[in-house]
Amino acid sequence: MRMNRRRKERADCRSLKKGYYHLSTDGRWEGSLFYTKEQYAYGMCLIGILTLLFDIRIYSFTLMSNHVHIILSGTGSACLDAFDYLRRKISARLVKDGYPPLPEDYWFKLVPVDDPEQMKRDFIYVDRNPYEKHICVPGGYPWGTGYLHYSFVGDMLIGDRAGTLSGRELERRTGTRMSFPEHWQFHPQYGLLPASFIDNSLFTKLFRVPKEYLTNLVKDYESAVQVARSLDESPEYSEEETRDIVETLLQKYYANSSLSKLSPDKKGRLAVILKKEYDMPESIIAHSLGFSEHLVFQFLRSKDYGKR
Repeated sequence: MRMNRRRKERADCRSLKKGYYHLSTDGRWEGSLFYTKEQYAYGMCLIGILTLLFDIRIYSFTLMSNHVHIILSGTGSACLDAFDYLRRKISARLVKDGYPPLPEDYWFKLVPVDDPEQMKRDFIYVDRNPYEKHICVPGGYPWGTGYLHYSFVGDMLIGDRAGTLSGRELERRTGTRMSFPEHWQFHPQYGLLPASFIDNSLFTKLFRVPKEYLTNLVKDYESAVQVARSLDESPEYSEEETRDIVETLLQKYYANSSLSKLSPDKKGRLAVILKKEYDMPESIIAHSLGFSEHLVFQFLRSKDYGKR
């Protein structure tokens, strides 16, 4: 049954016309794609290699420990071939380094991006991922393109040009005997620098000033929820972000009243909003509203408040 479903998914993918897509690999499984800095650096090389082997363009990406996000353009068939190559190479590297291979059914989602507003949300989501997971500050993650946007970090981070490296040294750094464009830069710690191959024109067209980009990155929770839902993922919130969301809702629905002055009835309705509009876990809702998880659970399933 699973094999039949996978064959259908592959056929559906190959039927997709050329366009913009958000490719997100599986993340809910036991294990990781990258355990060491060397494996991350290898992953950076692989992303660049995809643009040489397949008829795709890459506009943004982030390598997380157990999944990968890529914004790209191409046909569904080209995107599928790129994923197959990426999965095969990452799995082989894991085995070489003494780690378990990827599961045979390791898969991905390919979501069409149909308009500029959706594309802006997806750019933000990809760059927000390591920040959302409490790994770094915005723009402080080396394993992707986030630090390239309106930042001097990309200018300061310089690697060795492929044209200056011997074939043996290139093979050592990339794990392949492929030929690379002479201007591509390989950093001894961070692998292939994304500025070598990323098409940045789409980002600069959508985000014309730094403040617009950064405000969306740290404040646009609603867009993060929309993209997460399209990928069957769940956003994560810090305590400060949760407080910010609650205060925004208090201003919107309860005339800027303080949380301590809300009746249990109004807090219950607020709990439902936090769950339905922000996919917030019951435990976080309970903590932010001063309720027990059991009470939040009851509110969410009450016919007067929640799902029924």
